[in-house]
Amino acid sequence: MRFEIVTLFPDYFELSLRQSLIGKAIDKKLFDIRITNLRDFATDKHRTTDASPYGGGGGMVMMLEPMDRCLESLGYQRTTDGGQIRENDRIILTSAAGKVFRQQLAVEYSLAERMTIICGHYLGVDERLLELYPIEEVSIGDFVLSGGEPAAAVMIDAVARLIPGVLGNFESAIDDSHMETSTGSPCYARPAEYAGLKVPEALLSGDHARIAEHRKMEALTKCQRNRPDLIEKIKKSEQD
Repeated sequence: MRFEIVTLFPDYFELSLRQSLIGKAIDKKLFDIRITNLRDFATDKHRTTDASPYGGGGGMVMMLEPMDRCLESLGYQRTTDGGQIRENDRIILTSAAGKVFRQQLAVEYSLAERMTIICGHYLGVDERLLELYPIEEVSIGDFVLSGGEPAAAVMIDAVARLIPGVLGNFESAIDDSHMETSTGSPCYARPAEYAGLKVPEALLSGDHARIAEHRKMEALTKCQRNRPDLIEKIKKSEQD
């Protein structure tokens, strides 16, 4: 799999994507990350990529021509009906107006052969870019960032860890929080008792069925406390 990042600040990723498991996976060549500086596709000596919006108002807009030239350089073809890409390619624009990035979307993206992420800035991109290419606008939450680079790093981390070989134990990815729309269960490690607080007896019992039931119920309890909005979406048994 290849990740293509289109950004105004390529140095942002030099450190952020070289950490922990993602950095090790890059070194093992389990996937490839290529970073493209959008300013390389500007048409003036000042390498300008933004302009004032038509209709007035504050802020700036990412210009259409540099974005178009950049995507063409990456092998994408534009058309007036949304552009053409290979079946296993995805083009994502980080946008506060986009659909919310969730675990199931990370799973879907992990099946792609190439994932191109355009890091949005300012008020956004010229809307005509979305008419020329099949771009998905994606947001990582209901808040505004100063640029799309942090959002791109978050999405790459969430997607890359689902690629076989990235995690030492792939089951840990399958069992992750939100894989079934719920949060995870409380976790414990050594020692079994600390500062008067004990690990739940069920987890020490060695009874796998009891442990599984305990974890499921604790996950539901924690989800109800921290994310009540998810409770109605979870498939629960009559016992639950």
